[in-house]
Amino acid sequence: MQNEKSISKQAVWSLLVAILCSLIFSSLFGKLYLFIFNPLSSGGLAGWDSVEALGVVQNSIFAFPFFLSLTIAILVSKKQWLVWFILIFFPFTMNLVGGSKYLLCFIIFTITGSTIGWLIRRILIKKRMIKEI
Repeated sequence: MQNEKSISKQAVWSLLVAILCSLIFSSLFGKLYLFIFNPLSSGGLAGWDSVEALGVVQNSIFAFPFFLSLTIAILVSKKQWLVWFILIFFPFTMNLVGGSKYLLCFIIFTITGSTIGWLIRRILIKKRMIKEI
């Protein structure tokens, strides 16, 4: 029972850290979004530029798969497949609805984040800062 509780705690912590990191680095991923997709600026329905808070939310949604896969790879020690299945399901289905260009970026960011997280976890295990499973 204690093991299951610890897995759920690790999943919740990885989700919270991913949300926080995606909000912090949202401007960087927003610039990356503009560079990759080069969308047309319509100014919205009223003809004004988008509200700053709305831009932060949109950019953080673009950054979320990277940081979610990164934090899962670093913070979750056992049953990573279960945490992946539970936490990545909703963002993945949102990207399936969004279209193929967003799905490709989602997959690239997820693979990049999980690879960097795996490397960080290996370095921390080697330096004996965390235990190996």
